[in-house]
Amino acid sequence: MRAARERKRRSGFRLHQGWVDSTPQGYSDHQRLDARSLAMHCLVARKLLADPALLARARSTLARWRAQATDPVPSYFLEWGRILERSPAEIAAFLASMREEATRLRQSSPFTNFLTSEERARIFEAFR
Repeated sequence: MRAARERKRRSGFRLHQGWVDSTPQGYSDHQRLDARSLAMHCLVARKLLADPALLARARSTLARWRAQATDPVPSYFLEWGRILERSPAEIAAFLASMREEATRLRQSSPFTNFLTSEERARIFEAFR
């Protein structure tokens, strides 16, 4: 019994009404994915402010997705449609927002093809 307890202690566990991992808990995977998505969309927002003509590409992506969708059309298509009617500055502010609605909609973003593979790789590496 003692040897088993010692092995668990050496492995980083501690006794607490049973054995639990004593290493500090960091962010959950979901929080890390949300933070990574926010970082990517902040970069997209900067690009959008620098070149508002990029907005046409997001609208085109959304139109293509709508055409390929089956009924019933997902609600996020309608939500993104309303957002893409706004000014580039308002859209950029939304993309970089930490509001719950923005976090949710970033999971189905029509801005996915705005970053280069190098930009994406740099952000993915930062959030490993």
